[in-house]
Amino acid sequence: MQKSIPPPRQNRQPHRLSKTKRIAFSLIVCLTLLGTGELLLRLIWTPPVPTDPFVGFSAAVPLLVESDSAATATGKPVIEINSAKWTWFNPQSFEAVKPEGTYRIVCLGGSTTYGRPFDDSTSFCGWLRELLSAVDDSKHWQVINAGGISYASYRIAEVMRQFAAYEVDLFILYTGQNEFLEWRTYGDTLRNPGLVSELQMVAEKSRLGQFTKHLVDRSRSAPLDESHQLSADVDEMLNHTVGPTSYQRDDKWQQDVLEHFRFNLHRMRQLSRRAGAELAVVTPVSNLRECEPFKSEFSRSVSEDDADRLRQGIATAKDLLAVEATADAVQILKHIVEVDPRHAHAQYWLGRAYFAEGQTELAEACFLRAIDEDICPLRATTDVIQSIRRFVDRADVIDIDYRSVAVNQSEVNAGHRCLGSEWFLDHVHPTIDGHGELARLIIDRLYDHGIVAGSVDDEIFDQTASVIHSRVGRHEQGIAFRNLAKLTHWAGKFDDAQRHALDALRLIDGDAESRYVLADCLAKEGQLDAAVEMFEQLFRSGGFPRAALPYGELLAAQGRYDEAKAFLLEAALVGEGARQKAALNSLGWVHEQLGEQKLAEECFAEAAKIR
Repeated sequence: MQKSIPPPRQNRQPHRLSKTKRIAFSLIVCLTLLGTGELLLRLIWTPPVPTDPFVGFSAAVPLLVESDSAATATGKPVIEINSAKWTWFNPQSFEAVKPEGTYRIVCLGGSTTYGRPFDDSTSFCGWLRELLSAVDDSKHWQVINAGGISYASYRIAEVMRQFAAYEVDLFILYTGQNEFLEWRTYGDTLRNPGLVSELQMVAEKSRLGQFTKHLVDRSRSAPLDESHQLSADVDEMLNHTVGPTSYQRDDKWQQDVLEHFRFNLHRMRQLSRRAGAELAVVTPVSNLRECEPFKSEFSRSVSEDDADRLRQGIATAKDLLAVEATADAVQILKHIVEVDPRHAHAQYWLGRAYFAEGQTELAEACFLRAIDEDICPLRATTDVIQSIRRFVDRADVIDIDYRSVAVNQSEVNAGHRCLGSEWFLDHVHPTIDGHGELARLIIDRLYDHGIVAGSVDDEIFDQTASVIHSRVGRHEQGIAFRNLAKLTHWAGKFDDAQRHALDALRLIDGDAESRYVLADCLAKEGQLDAAVEMFEQLFRSGGFPRAALPYGELLAAQGRYDEAKAFLLEAALVGEGARQKAALNSLGWVHEQLGEQKLAEECFAEAAKIR
């Protein structure tokens, strides 16, 4: 019988993992490596203090210094705001080592936090001191006002860094109104803006993210050149010109500023975390209804002849609104914004016309567009507000949505969302009671987070309001009007500045600074004889150094050269920078008119040396 031949043995294939198992295994390996890396970094590496790669500060003067007198009296070191900074900050002091049972709050921001046009006593910080002790006596509440006038986020971050060393429990941040005040250049520093924000957010979550961002920062950073160095103190563009003429439409620069703002929000979150402090962020609110834009421009596509006709159309519409011919005004202004929707004043006055007709939703949209298209944006734009809200949504911070509370209250009480003088003393600064409402909101949110044991009822609020308002006497009111006069004069709103200066002089007889503002406003509005008379009164009563230049130039323009020389020489001696240069050039021109050529050449030569 023939043997059957067995089939040839087949080579067995090695066992292979399924695709799903391979992916799962790879994920486990990656997660293990990442976890090991995260653990090792936490053991061996401490992240450096965040720095701003976009701007630096030259010749910085420390904000916080140790007080010799207070330390001698108590035997314990006391920290205070450097007196060299009192032009921008309220005087404040606190113990270097926080007393037991103390909850330390530092309020950061610009002039709203400061309390302008008053000061700390009527600010939301002052309200917080009174309200916190009334609703929760289980802690000693210490509220420090670190608001700096005209301070934007990049300066506020440096203020936070200095305070972070002093056992702060909570930082309250009110920012967003001042981001466009100071000129700074970015060049290619923001060449990948999206990456900056994403790395900031990742860095908030893990030590690996912080390390990755640290490496990227080192690879992309270089020593800051002079164009990225800002002065130690605020140098607003408006200080260099009459009104907001320095500002020109620059969409690219505004986008760079916004990215810088977003960067600093994340940077401040990192700083607060490093200090072991909570961070509360206020969404800012602005005067929509009763504040014109600071500067408008027609788009380049509009010819100069058409621009002139459109400007005349705006003037006609304003006259029509004054006599309540609102329907005609709406038609004119609608045509103008159809031709050029980016003209801020046209949008604002269309908003006023819609508001007068009772079309408040359309009015609100126009008012907001007017802020966004303002060439001199001294109020938080929609992009700034959205940046804050995105940051609050994604970061672990306490949300203080002041904007929503204010507009919702307005909708309930007045039937519209177009905030005006019932909430504001000017373009952004709340009334005293507006500060109180913000303080109440902050405490409500701290109560929600278990930081405060109680909330503010109407009785406590009214009692506190009586205390706060009692701090404002005749002199304090006069100072507030003077501050409003300075602000509106600085921003080129000379009608408003003149009115505020007169109010200040009514309350503080002979106030030199208010008289100077009034005199200069009269000159800018072409009331030259009245301006000369006001300047003469000012200098008869002792003078005011900043008044020497405008008075000298006014006298020169009237052909009173010999009188002008004395004031222009004084201005050249006391002035600095751009003011000194202007004084020397004007003095040189006066010497030329008098045939004093050698003296004129000397003045022009000295002016040319000033950069």
